[in-house]
Amino acid sequence: MTHAIRRAALLASILLASCSGGAGAGGGPATGARPPVRRQTGRARPPAPPSGPIAFAECTAAPCMLHPGRGRYHLCLYAAGGQCFHFGAPCEPSDQCMLEAKSAQYRKCTRARGGDCIQYGAACEPAGRCMIDPRDGLTRTCDQVSDGRCQRFGAPCQPKS
Repeated sequence: MTHAIRRAALLASILLASCSGGAGAGGGPATGARPPVRRQTGRARPPAPPSGPIAFAECTAAPCMLHPGRGRYHLCLYAAGGQCFHFGAPCEPSDQCMLEAKSAQYRKCTRARGGDCIQYGAACEPAGRCMIDPRDGLTRTCDQVSDGRCQRFGAPCQPKS
């Protein structure tokens, strides 16, 4: 396999595991081990496989998160525990509430391009109060917002946009 095909296969397996309740997502053992097989004794027939459609956990839309190294917003293809592990294309949050780096304040973006805000407006509060904690760089629910800044952080969260 070429390098590009291997990368695509890896990304597909990550997305499937995160969307279908795969390993580590509450959908089975994280080790990939199969349940033990029971051996049939005598002439009894094995149980029939379950009928009906196969159900998978729904995929949520990829959140738009700030890329810490680039300083602009990108779609997050794999997020957990308040951080993004795999970034995609540039984006802007649907509520246009973005973190202005120099003031460390969330402000309404009045003009954006490629995940970067060119012009800021008034202070705002992001959807779900999911804000970046400057102490560790994780996104956390803000329990107390004042003028676009979080005064008290809570549990890790994933942006809703």
